[in-house]
Amino acid sequence: MDISNFVVFKKKEVLNTVVSIIIPIYNVETYLNECVNSVLIQTFKDFEILLIDDGSKDSSGKLCDEIASTDSRIRVYHKPNGGLSSARNYGIDKASGKYIIFLDADDYWVDKYILSLLIEKSESKNLDVVRGELVNVDAKGKQLYTPDLSEESLKLKNQILGSYEMMKFVINGRFFSWLFMFRKSAIGCLRFDENRKFQEDIDFAIKFFSKNYRCGYLPIQFYAYRQRKNSIMSTPRISNLANSFALCDIFHEYAYKVEDKRLTSYYLYNAIMMYYWTLETVASDLYISQYENIEQELSLSSLQKKVYRWVKEASEFHFPVHLYVNPCVGVYFFRIRWWGGRIFRRFKIIR
Repeated sequence: MDISNFVVFKKKEVLNTVVSIIIPIYNVETYLNECVNSVLIQTFKDFEILLIDDGSKDSSGKLCDEIASTDSRIRVYHKPNGGLSSARNYGIDKASGKYIIFLDADDYWVDKYILSLLIEKSESKNLDVVRGELVNVDAKGKQLYTPDLSEESLKLKNQILGSYEMMKFVINGRFFSWLFMFRKSAIGCLRFDENRKFQEDIDFAIKFFSKNYRCGYLPIQFYAYRQRKNSIMSTPRISNLANSFALCDIFHEYAYKVEDKRLTSYYLYNAIMMYYWTLETVASDLYISQYENIEQELSLSSLQKKVYRWVKEASEFHFPVHLYVNPCVGVYFFRIRWWGGRIFRRFKIIR
């Protein structure tokens, strides 16, 4: 397929925009230029960049305007702060491209051919969504440990996948929305939950892939995911736990709404395991000192009883013992396992 057929960009106007890159902006003046430049150097030129300034308190908003003055493909929108989901939704509503891809303003793309490759794959196979992969970098952009792509994932490169295969074999617990290029018409009326301030990508994916789409996989680690201190992930917030536990209900609800019924058992399994994984987080050093407050505020005993009822619906799976006991006991099991592993590693080192 000749990618040059799609390069219709003219300096003074966007005639036939193929892809809209939506970049939410909030207090990221340090990283914004690097982020936008990683898009501007793309060999594929028929795109628009939507910079959504979500009420930044630093000079990010002004910097957006300065960057936009250098290229007519860049549009800036200033809005009151509403959070990441609000900014992404605003961008979706304003996007004019056939495809949509998200990019967080403190991250960047490492491959200047990525748009060409994504468009070529989507157009040649008539896909609704294409997924790539990430590399982990630190605050200065130095690459951190990133697992190599597995042999199993590489085998999916030339296949047309359904939503079931995409969820189970490609995403496999890594739900980051910015690794996907979506056909805008496939997104339709779906939007990110603006009441959710944590793990909004999981919520969006659960709902999006409940419909059966034509999906493709591009095994290229193109997205530099910057891991910064004091991020949402590394800051203890009970609200984060509440959002995570709430995904149990979202998975369970959509388990019975999916178009591909193979996803029913997969969603049901994840509804149950989200409780387990989040309870493991509660048991971590980050949260354990707040356990009594967490148990009361989030009604963990009631949640555990509900999850236990779901276990009976998923009788084909074998689940960890933590799901069958009071959450306090479950947390105790996690702590014993953690300390046991630490002692074992220390014993091996001493020996």
